[in-house]
Amino acid sequence: MNVFFMAYLEYFPEWLPRLASAAVVTAQLSAVGFIAALLGGAALVAMLRSGNAVLRHAANLFIQAVRTVPLLALLLALYFALPPLGITLSGYWAGALGLGLHGAAYVAEIFRGGLNAIHKGQREAALAVGLAPRQVFIRVVLPQALRLMLPPLLNTYVALLKDSSLCALIATDELMLTARAMASEFFLPLHIFLLVGLFYFGIAFPLSMLSRLFERRLARGRRVMGAV
Repeated sequence: MNVFFMAYLEYFPEWLPRLASAAVVTAQLSAVGFIAALLGGAALVAMLRSGNAVLRHAANLFIQAVRTVPLLALLLALYFALPPLGITLSGYWAGALGLGLHGAAYVAEIFRGGLNAIHKGQREAALAVGLAPRQVFIRVVLPQALRLMLPPLLNTYVALLKDSSLCALIATDELMLTARAMASEFFLPLHIFLLVGLFYFGIAFPLSMLSRLFERRLARGRRVMGAV
């Protein structure tokens, strides 16, 4: 056991800067992918709630198709299949786009569920007091829906953060690819991947706890409203 930890004493000063730099890339990659997922999910929900049947069917088809395709297959398609079509993306941007497209399908369902959870009576009451439909959505529906959406959105970001490790297979210099290179260089894969696990834990665990906190507060608010 002492021999195991002696390796950390010897190599940690060299490993830490490299892994920390890669962890920053991982955090940036997952954040960019999540922002793309939010924008894509919002666009999909707008299409689903549209009066145009073509847009609704197109959005549903996209959501179902993306949710049935493995993320790795999507990443490989974006990285290897687009160049013959004249579109070349770096590993970073192919990864961010793949995470965004994959996450958009799930974010759209979260948005749809949150908006549908708001009772239609609140919309009708807001319209009755003279608010325009846009004002009803912005001032009445959206603030309440966001409280319901926030916990699952945080969980989705944590999932994208972990899924970003697949971007190592398309030459993205994130945490997992750096760890694989270091394992080949130092021949200490167990030591290095344990550190990588700690990096992922350090990023994801606070977000998971924050999501649980929001869920508990939401449940407490529902019980108070029920008691009233």
